Amino acid sequence: MINIHARVKHLIQKYGTRNPEKLAKELGITIIKRPYKKTMGFFKKEFGKKFIIVNSNLQEFVQRLVIAHELGHALLHCSNQTVFIHEYTLFPRGKVEIQANKFAAELLINEKDIDKCYLENMSLDQLACYYGVPKQLVKYKFKKL
Repeated sequence: MINIHARVKHLIQKYGTRNPEKLAKELGITIIKRPYKKTMGFFKKEFGKKFIIVNSNLQEFVQRLVIAHELGHALLHCSNQTVFIHEYTLFPRGKVEIQANKFAAELLINEKDIDKCYLENMSLDQLACYYGVPKQLVKYKFKKL
């Protein structure tokens, strides 16, 4: 079983950032931004090189989410398989997608930003707004909610 929390914690400590684009660069993963109509992004491995392709038409914060999710695929599911995230299915079901979402949640949400007392009393909507992520990522990070 993959300990996603530990993997992300190690990456953050090693590279000193939670920024998915900076982490990808440090890890030698190329990010390509291209316009698409429905595809949000995907991870691809070709000839031993890793690529994250993200829809350049998306807002910056959505691109950040997509890159974090695809970085999860690049590090946890390094195969030649291409996995697309389409519009409306940012959070598809399935073990591999859930793991990539957990990776993104661990990377983008730093629970130490908020005092534990406040954290426990905030609603799902408040936490999502505070961290600038969808509610589903908050659920992945804080399973109790």
